[in-house]
Formats: sequence, structure tokens, C-alpha cells
Amino acid sequence: MSVEFRQRTAGEIAEMIKRRKWLIILPILTMTAAIGYVVYRLPSVYESRTLLTVKPPTISDKVVQSLTDEDISQRLQAINQEVLSRNSLEPMVAKYDLFKLERNAGVPMELIIEKMHKNITVEVEKSDDERKVAAFSIKYRDRTPEAARSVAGDLAGKYVNAQVIASTQTAEVTREFLDNQRNQKKGELDTLEKQRLAIMTQNVETLPDSQQGLIAQLSGLRQREDTIAKEKETLITEKGRLNDSIRALNSQARLIEDFGEKETQAAVTQASRVEDTPAYAALIQKRAELTARLEKLKAQYREKHPEVVDTTTQIEKVNDELSALSKNTDKRVKEANQSSSRKAELQKQNLEIEKQKAESQIAQIDQQMQYKDAELRQNAGQISILEAKINQIPNVKVALEGINNQYQSAKPTYDDLLKKTHDASLQVDRESNAQGETIRVVDAANLPASPVAPKRAALTGFGALIGLGIGLFLAVIFEIPRIFKIQNIEDAKHYTGLPVLASVPPLLSQKEKSWQNRSYWLKVMAGIAVAVGIIPLIAMALQATRIFDRMVS
Repeated sequence: MSVEFRQRTAGEIAEMIKRRKWLIILPILTMTAAIGYVVYRLPSVYESRTLLTVKPPTISDKVVQSLTDEDISQRLQAINQEVLSRNSLEPMVAKYDLFKLERNAGVPMELIIEKMHKNITVEVEKSDDERKVAAFSIKYRDRTPEAARSVAGDLAGKYVNAQVIASTQTAEVTREFLDNQRNQKKGELDTLEKQRLAIMTQNVETLPDSQQGLIAQLSGLRQREDTIAKEKETLITEKGRLNDSIRALNSQARLIEDFGEKETQAAVTQASRVEDTPAYAALIQKRAELTARLEKLKAQYREKHPEVVDTTTQIEKVNDELSALSKNTDKRVKEANQSSSRKAELQKQNLEIEKQKAESQIAQIDQQMQYKDAELRQNAGQISILEAKINQIPNVKVALEGINNQYQSAKPTYDDLLKKTHDASLQVDRESNAQGETIRVVDAANLPASPVAPKRAALTGFGALIGLGIGLFLAVIFEIPRIFKIQNIEDAKHYTGLPVLASVPPLLSQKEKSWQNRSYWLKVMAGIAVAVGIIPLIAMALQATRIFDRMVS
């Protein structure tokens, strides 16, 4: 059967503390004495403070845009990193003979710089709107007031100089960066412009603006092609007509030749027959008339009559002529043949001349047709060239539109960079002439009159608290075994659950009481001796670990 632990009353706890008071008092005295000894041997630390303010620009924001609060904060952070770097702090250690003890003890410079860095405090102060940086203070702690003031003033000067250098360098770097970006964009725009010019140069005749002109030229060439084709058709028709005329002339020549042969044969036949000749008929008729006249004259006159004789003579002459005419038949045949041939030849020559004229015209037409064919081929070539140019226009248009789109996309960026470069140049001029935001020292570093550390009373009180904690811990350790034993009537009632009828106090003799009292004081004296003896050990341990040195310096 489990029994609950009996809770102690406040009176019982007070009795326990009273019983273990020396276990509590002695640690308090020991820790207070040891820590107090160490603390009061620590060197005094002095703090110097200087106040710096961020001065607004001296020119209007309308001329050059001022830095934003975020820009100023970022700039201060960059200055902090530069001013509080080892390259900046290490020269001051030698210049003002700082941390002499540590340097003599062989502490590495890295640790000394780290310790010095901890002694520097930079606090930013906001303005009324809690957003804009109005000022900031620099505090430095050192073991001598002169060193504290010198280092604080030197740090303030470094902040002022670093701000000027940083602002100028930042403006210069910004301008150079923007210049590079602007030059890069300008190069891209120039490249696009060169590409555009190259496309336009290579396609002068196929630019989109020349499309209407090319179409008009193509229409003119097609009309000319139609005109040449019609003229060629006219020439073909005329050539056909002339060929028909030549064929007709050839037919006429053959007909004339055939007819001439027939006519010659007829003329020869007729010339070979004297009776059929007009001269023969005329002579026969004349002889008949003379014969009739002679018969008539004989009827009237005698044969010797002159008229009869004359008529007879005429008849004889006519007969002679008829005889002569009969004798000249071959000659007449030849003359008739020659006459017919000459007439046919003249007709054939006339037809040949007409044929030659027609053939000459045909040759001229063939030459004109060759010229027209050449014109058609030349015109077709020009049409092909124009069609190729017109077909090339969409590709050129797409290429130019692509270049123009890239140019229009890059142009706003270049204009923006150009404006930013101009603003950056003005910013450089403003920072170079100290017309922008500048850091000014408002309160110079002061010479501290009293140390700010260590807080000896507070640290001594802290030692007392540590001793109190140790004493209470020891008291608890010694009281725990008694808690689990029955010590009084209340314990008996609680743990047995039985009523207590009577209690018998310890019955000690006088000798036992005296021994008990002497034993108690012997323990107290031994505790005091131990407490006093341990004080130097604790003090040495604290000095060896340099705990408080780190806390106050």
C-alpha cells in the first residue's frame, strides 16, 4: 500500500533553513568574497561616444533624385563592414597602444581585433517618422579614457571619409555599369540597324514599299506580252496570206506556162497554115476583088487595055505575094513561137517579181517574228524576274518586321538606360561636389570622466546570488535523507495512519548535551575554515578563466 509524501508546511521549511543556515551562509560569504576580490581587481573600462548625422542633399530632388532610406541603410551597412574590418582596426591598435596586456601575453591579433570589435557599438537612430535614418552614434570602450576618445574620434572620421569614398565609388560604379549596359544595348541596336540596312541593300528592288511599283511593271509587261502576241498573230496571218499569194502565183505561173505552150503550139500551127493568116485572107480577098474587077474590065475592055493590064498585073502581084507568103511559113512559125514565148516569159517574169516581193515580205515577217519571239522571251524573262521579286517581298517583309520588332523591343531599354546613365552622371557630380547625402559629426568624441564598467556592486551581488544558490543546493542535499524518515509526530500520524497518544522527547544527560553543542560548533568552525580557505582557490580559478574580463571588456 503506497502512501503519499507528506507536504511540509512553511514553518517546517523555515525550521529546515534555520537548521542548515551555515550551509547557506558560508557559500554566500565565500562566493561574495571571491567574486568581489576578482571584480575589484578588474581594470576600469571607459566609454567615449560620438554622434554623427546624415545630412540631406543640398540640391533639389527635381534635379537629381536623392537616395532612398533603404539606400542609405545599405550604404551604412557597407561602411560598417569597411570601417570595422581588420585592415581598418589593426593600425589603431598600434597607433593608440591598445590591449597592451594581451599583446604582451602573446594573444593573436585576430583575437585582439575580435575583442576590439566587441568594444565598438554603432547604434542607428531613427527620425520622427520611424523610417528615415536621422543619425547614428559610435561608442568605444577602453581601459583608458584617452584611448576611448581617440578611437571613437578616429572611427567617426573613418565613417565620414568612407561615406564620401563609398558614395563616390558607388556612383562611379553605377555609372560605369550603366555605361557598359548602355553601350551593350547601343551595340545591339547598331547591329540590328546594320542588319536592317544590309537586308534593304541586298533587296533594294524587293522592299515592301516597291511592291505596288513591281506589280504595275508586271501588269505593263503582261500587257506588252499580249500586244506582242497579237502583233505576232497579225504577222502569222500576213505570212499565211503571202504564202497563199505565192502558191497562187506559182499556180498562175504553171497555168501561164501551160497556156503559153498551148498558145505557142496554136500560133505555130496557125503560122504554118498560110490560109488561116490574115495576110493570106487579105490577099485572097484582094485577089478575088481584082479577079472580079478583071472579069468586069474584060467584059468592057480588051486585054490590052491599061486597066485590064494593070488589074492583071495586080493579080499577078497578089499571086506573087501569096507565093512569097507560102514561102515565109517557117519564118512566121519561128516568129509566132518567139512571140508566144516572149509573152509567156514576160508574164512569168511579172509573176516571179510578185513572188519575190511576197517572199521578201515573208522574210521580213520572219525577221519581225524572230524579233517578236526575242521580245517575248525577253519579256517573259523580265516577268519571271518581277514575279521572283514579288514573291521575295513577303520574305523581305518578314525579315524587316523581325528586325524592326527586335529594334522596337530593345529601344525602350536603351532609352531607359540612357536616362539612368544621365542620372548616374549627375549623381557622380553631386557626390563629387559633396552635394548629396553626407555624414557629419555633430558631437565629437567625449573624454569620459567615470568608468562604465565593470559594475562591481552588481557583479558582487551576482556572486552572492551564486553563493545562495550553492548553499540552498547543499541544504537540500543534506535534508533529503531526513525527509524520507519519520522525524516527528506529524510524520508518524501521516505514514502510519494511527493516532498518537503520547510522545517522549529525547532524554539526554548534561554531558551528552555539552558534547552535542561542542560538536555543532566544531562543524561550524570547520565549515568556516573550509569556506575561507577556498576563497583564494575560487579567485584564482576566476582569474585564470578570465570570465569577468570577457564580460566587462
